[in-house]
Formats: sequence, structure tokens, C-alpha cells
Amino acid sequence: MRQTLTIALAAALLAGAGCASSPPAPPPAGPASAPGPGPSRAAAAPSPAPPGTLPGSGPVPAPPAVSLAAPSPDASDYRLAAKDQITVTVYGQDDLTRTLRVSQTGTVTLPLLGEIPAAGLSATELEQKIETGLRGKYLVNPKVNVTVAEFQGRQVAVMGAVTQPGAYALRSNSTTVLQALSEAKGVKDGADRVAYVLRARPRPGEPQPIAVDLEALMKSGDPAHNVVVEPGDSVYVPEANTYYVAGEVEKRGAYTLRRDTTLSKALTEAGGVTKRAATGEVKVVRTLPTGEKRELGTFDVKAVMGGDKSQDIPLLAQDVVMVPASGSKVAAYGVLDFLRGMFSIGITP
Repeated sequence: MRQTLTIALAAALLAGAGCASSPPAPPPAGPASAPGPGPSRAAAAPSPAPPGTLPGSGPVPAPPAVSLAAPSPDASDYRLAAKDQITVTVYGQDDLTRTLRVSQTGTVTLPLLGEIPAAGLSATELEQKIETGLRGKYLVNPKVNVTVAEFQGRQVAVMGAVTQPGAYALRSNSTTVLQALSEAKGVKDGADRVAYVLRARPRPGEPQPIAVDLEALMKSGDPAHNVVVEPGDSVYVPEANTYYVAGEVEKRGAYTLRRDTTLSKALTEAGGVTKRAATGEVKVVRTLPTGEKRELGTFDVKAVMGGDKSQDIPLLAQDVVMVPASGSKVAAYGVLDFLRGMFSIGITP
């Protein structure tokens, strides 16, 4: 009996030690029970929501990032054209695999099938056309893949104040102005805020050229400004601070416009007028914001260089200073040059 009590006491002590060392198990999860009678217990304060969340909701999505980089053109809708180079792979048939260039007539020549039309088709459509031609007569279940190795058939010219002017391939039927400028490595620091698209095949009712507001396009990404270019189109980005001097001057060309550039300074920078210049008939052609050209003048070189403020007008970007030739001077100097030539021939030993 005494031994039995000792064993029972030891078991109770061990059980007590185990309960003190381990935390109580949490109550099983389940639906909340209805409150019973008696004093109500204060509800536990809700824990603060972690950063990036709202109480009672999941994580707040981050705002979408705005990228100014031009997305890569999707070549899946590209229509083949003459001069494009394609690779035709017939799986399991190495002797039928070819790298071909679309001919000027828009066809490619394949083994077994001969000459087939390719221009105007997408790569997928050409695959289906080749599979149809091979199926049954030559192969049981042909699988064909067509990829464009070189985009040469459809091009757009990018010119003016861009990093790398040139002709660039249109890799998609929906290539935009922004993508074309991206191909040319972007615009220069001195570029104007407007680009012009000159259509090779103008659409009815569409202005020529089409003005594209680059500033609005870059800032807002508004697709309304992102004109889709077409094969043969030209994209021109003018210099922002440029004026031009043409005609009878020593150094014709484009010059950088400064804040204080006037007609006299423009003529001086161009090296002055030539001896054949009609010095009293200088004109300035100005481009208005509407694109309209307006002729200013006439101006007299002597008055301009003499400081006459009514004659020595300030120039604006894209102004063209025209110094025409004098008909009488051209004729007189032409005779003089002829006589000088005859005299030099006569004294040549």
C-alpha cells in the first residue's frame, strides 16, 4: 500500500513538471460561439496592418511604372516584301531547309514546290502555304517554320537631328514614330520638339507633312501623338536653334541661332555677300507655327550692316536668309571672267 502511494505521488510530480515546461495548446479553430450571459469581455484591439496594406484588404498594388522607352515592334504581324531574307525549315527534312531572299516579283523558289508567292504574307501564312503544298504528295504530315532573317523589304528613313540618321527596316506593320526614332538611337540635344512624318503614299484628308509633338509624346506617352509609319515614309527632326543662309554668300549653310542673332550677324557669320549679290533685295523666309511660309523684306545689305534697326531684324529658329543674285552683276562678272580666262590662255607659255 505504501509503495503504491509513493508511485502515485511520483507520477503526479512528473505530470506537474511537464505542464509547467510546455505552453498550453491553443484552442481549436472554429466558428465563434455566441456570447453567454454575464459580463462581456473587451474585444481585442486589431493588430496594425503591415506596410503596403489597408485594414480589411490585401496588399495595395504598386502604381504601374511609366516607361518612355519605345517597346520593341511585334514582328508576328509583319508582311513579307521583296528583298526580305527568310529561313524555311522543314522539320526532319534537312534537304528541304533553305535560306532564301524574296525576289523583286515577291516570290521564293523552294525544292519540290518551285516558285510560290511570298510577298504580302505573314510568316505563319507562308508556313501554312508550304505545308499544304508538301502534304500528301511529298510528305505525310509536314511541319514547317518560317523566320525572317533580314528585314530589307519595308523601310523608313529617319533624318535630321537624330544620333544615327539612315534607313531602317520596319519589323512590324505597326511601327510607330517613337520606335523609328529609337532605331536611330534617339534625337540629339539640340533637336526641335516637333518631328515631321512625310508619307510616301498620303492618305486622303491627312495633312502633309504630319507634325508629331515629341514633347507631349515623351511626357505623357499619349498614343494619339505616336503616329504609325509606313513603308517608304520619312521621319524628319529639325534642329531647334537653327537658321539658314542661302544664295549669294560666301558660306551657305545652317547656323546655330543665338539670342542676339540678327540679320547683320547672320550675313557676317556666312562670310558676307558675294560680288554677284543683289544687295538691295535680301529676303527672310519665316516658318509660322501653322507651317505656313511667310516672306519678310526686302532688306538692303548696306542699311543692315549700318545698324538700321528697321532693317537689321532679329532672326527666329528655322528662318532662311535669301540673298539673290543680281542679273546685271551676273552678266557683267560673267564677261569679266571670260576675258580673264582668255587673257590667262594668251600668256600661258
